[in-house]
Amino acid sequence: MGRQKSGISMKSLQRMLEIKTYKTVWTMGHKIRKALADRDADYKLAGLIEMDDTYFGAPKPGKRGRGAAGKAKVVVAVETPDKKPRFAAMHMVPKVSGQEIQTLVEARLVEEVVVKTDGWQGYSFLDNSPRRHEWLVPGSGKEAPKVLPWVHTLIANIKGNIRGVHHGVSPKHLPRYLAEFCYRFNRRFWEPQMFNRMLHACLNTPSITFSELRQ
Repeated sequence: MGRQKSGISMKSLQRMLEIKTYKTVWTMGHKIRKALADRDADYKLAGLIEMDDTYFGAPKPGKRGRGAAGKAKVVVAVETPDKKPRFAAMHMVPKVSGQEIQTLVEARLVEEVVVKTDGWQGYSFLDNSPRRHEWLVPGSGKEAPKVLPWVHTLIANIKGNIRGVHHGVSPKHLPRYLAEFCYRFNRRFWEPQMFNRMLHACLNTPSITFSELRQ
């Protein structure tokens, strides 16, 4: 889970570790993801930030993008010093509103930052916050990937990861998969240390039980 760039499916891990019961390895995977989420929750992004929202779920008839029904909503923030990505945070939200985004901003961004977004009204609260806000795209137009390149690159990567490795993830468990992706991305320059770092995270956070995962 730590050394492979795309992570690993629990079926593959079950075969690799020769664990007889899928329930055991599935639970183990989520215990690890929960520890990684808890570890990254202690850190905040700083400097220049690209922020946008995206939607996870199988294609369905009807409206696309914001307002699409039956999709998991995720807000993504990427720290981009020197026009290169360094650290990232992804959080699932009940709705892409100013209130929900503000909660994420307060939790994961320091005050002395510059936040670049598209023109979605949900980001307007940033204009009256300690953080500097730059509107880059009117509305939520097609130019957003050009002016917010790294946040869109990470969104494409996590969606490709979920499709290619896990073949889909339920909204119930999606936050832990987002945390796993961000934990690995945020420590990509320290890959040789990844196992020890993950072990440390697992040893220093309350675990989660199978019953809790199934609730």
